[in-house]
Amino acid sequence: VISTLDELGGIVGKVQDAFKLEGGTNLSLKPRAAMEDFPKIPVTNQCSEAVISLLSTDWGKTPRTLSEIREAMEANAIFFPKTTLSGVLVWLVKKNKIRRWKDKRRGYVYTIHEVGDDG
Repeated sequence: VISTLDELGGIVGKVQDAFKLEGGTNLSLKPRAAMEDFPKIPVTNQCSEAVISLLSTDWGKTPRTLSEIREAMEANAIFFPKTTLSGVLVWLVKKNKIRRWKDKRRGYVYTIHEVGDDG
């Protein structure tokens, strides 16, 4: 174990060299969630509450895909399976809480259903 710890510096150097691109730039190893500013929402164990909270923010004013909503929830330490989130989104659409339509490039997108929206 001690000899492995002594060699650790060399191992780290080899890993760093492996991730260098031409020109000396390094690959970005930051997760996508850290790159985008997701809104902060209260922690909840209700998937529907988390969705409504997210879509009620300025971030949610832009139509969002299921994947974007899921990433924002995970950035807030709220974890639900994709299948659960999908079902909740459909349920919220039926309850007239959120709106959904199909975008040609992104697939289904969701926004909050504001009072006064046609529907």
